[in-house]
Amino acid sequence: MQRLFRNFNKNILFIFFLPAFFILHGVNENFGLIPTHVIFRLCTYYFAVTLGIIGLSVLLLRRADSSAVFSFYFLSVFFLFGAFHDFLKSVIRNNFFVSYTFLLPLIFAVTAIFFVYLRKQKKMSPGSMRYFYYLVGIFVVLELGGLIKNIIANRSSDNNLGSKTEKVNLTTTCVNQKKPDIFFVVLDGYTSSKCLKEEFGYDNGEMDSLLGANHFFTSTKSRSNYNITPFSLSSTMNLNYLRNGLEKKVASQRVFLQAMETFKDNQLVKFLRTEGYDIKNYGCFDLAGAPTETIPYFSDVRYSQIDNQTLFSRIKRDIGWNFAIKNPFTGAFRVPESYKKSKAYHLYRNRYNLRGLLNELGLNSNAPRFVYVHLILPHEPFFFNSDGREVSDTAILFNRMNFKDGYLGQLKYCNTLLRKIIQRVPTSLGNKRIVIIEGDHGYRNYDAKVPINKIFMNLNTYYFSDGDYSQLYDGISPVNSFRVVLNKYFCQSLPMLRDSSVYLIDKVKK
Repeated sequence: MQRLFRNFNKNILFIFFLPAFFILHGVNENFGLIPTHVIFRLCTYYFAVTLGIIGLSVLLLRRADSSAVFSFYFLSVFFLFGAFHDFLKSVIRNNFFVSYTFLLPLIFAVTAIFFVYLRKQKKMSPGSMRYFYYLVGIFVVLELGGLIKNIIANRSSDNNLGSKTEKVNLTTTCVNQKKPDIFFVVLDGYTSSKCLKEEFGYDNGEMDSLLGANHFFTSTKSRSNYNITPFSLSSTMNLNYLRNGLEKKVASQRVFLQAMETFKDNQLVKFLRTEGYDIKNYGCFDLAGAPTETIPYFSDVRYSQIDNQTLFSRIKRDIGWNFAIKNPFTGAFRVPESYKKSKAYHLYRNRYNLRGLLNELGLNSNAPRFVYVHLILPHEPFFFNSDGREVSDTAILFNRMNFKDGYLGQLKYCNTLLRKIIQRVPTSLGNKRIVIIEGDHGYRNYDAKVPINKIFMNLNTYYFSDGDYSQLYDGISPVNSFRVVLNKYFCQSLPMLRDSSVYLIDKVKK
């Protein structure tokens, strides 16, 4: 055995070039988007897998040369399956030949045949795999060169989707008096009352009346500027539309991550920091210098952006859920533990953010505050019915719920929370107060016959403690919200942009 491992050491370095190449390639493809802790986690996982495959190969084949060849083959399939599968889908139109029903048995059969072949071989040619080892070694060197180039060129700056041609120029404020507290509250997917009436047959007049009674100005004709959350919020907080070229394009995971980075490093928060604002984050996404205290929404996308190329992750992503909710031996349906944990944290995040908002609304402070709050309501998953009781897990998991009914029920529940927020907004405290409550987009799961503009119709309502809404207008959209705030309270001279909407094809499902 000692001799076996001594001989094996000649090839083991090249085998570890496979995970090294895979990680470096993923980092370069997504430069600036994958945090260091995610890269470390991936390295640990992939090198552990590599060691495991090497060890298993040695135990089964008992020869250094054959073990090295089989390890290299198996790890190549493991790391390169995603790219190979995507290539097949792009050139083969017959769905059967790109399905897992065909591919998995084929991979198993080829692996078994190759294993038997290696078992029967008495001796492998010393140079039989040298070409592949050196090729992967060259790839690693090239990726290292690419990484160095990306660092020197500061390629991470390319991840900001902000417009490169139309910059927002913010000047030093002329305000010497105490600055207003600003609350930005996002109710994810909350559509407008007009749309609720037209598409759901629901009269939201009670909520509209409550907003009016508490001196809110509601833009009844508002439409969100984008139909996907990170893009919508990025444009709102950067006071501008994102770069051209996104219209009707697929929002891939990479572009999705770029939108999250654009939101994180937004112009509004940068400006408010220079004005002495304390930034409070009760949201679902990190802000630069003010990370959310809960696990950020879509945090798994940063990991899966690289890992989803591996064989195991593709199987888990594409067909694994079928086995998670159904016992393959008995056929009985079940609620997976992973679902229970995900649901529990989803509910906890909403409760935590709501408590944070209500607490901040009841406080007075010496330093002005910008408070970002984000509730994943009334957006799916539809965990609540109209009276706040939890919907059964089986109804959600096994599609036993009408989607529009689920949305409307959760919106009615969301209204009970919105009522608490609205009633806390007017205050006798000394600070000026600005509260903006918006849906980052509207309901998005209409039938094809419904006009696409309906998915942009959103709640968009404002509270200024001085009651002066002269700079607002019916139809104002989120991209202009903070332009009005900065013009009114910080002596800026930002022109109003045209209120329009940009449609993207959403491929990142959550």
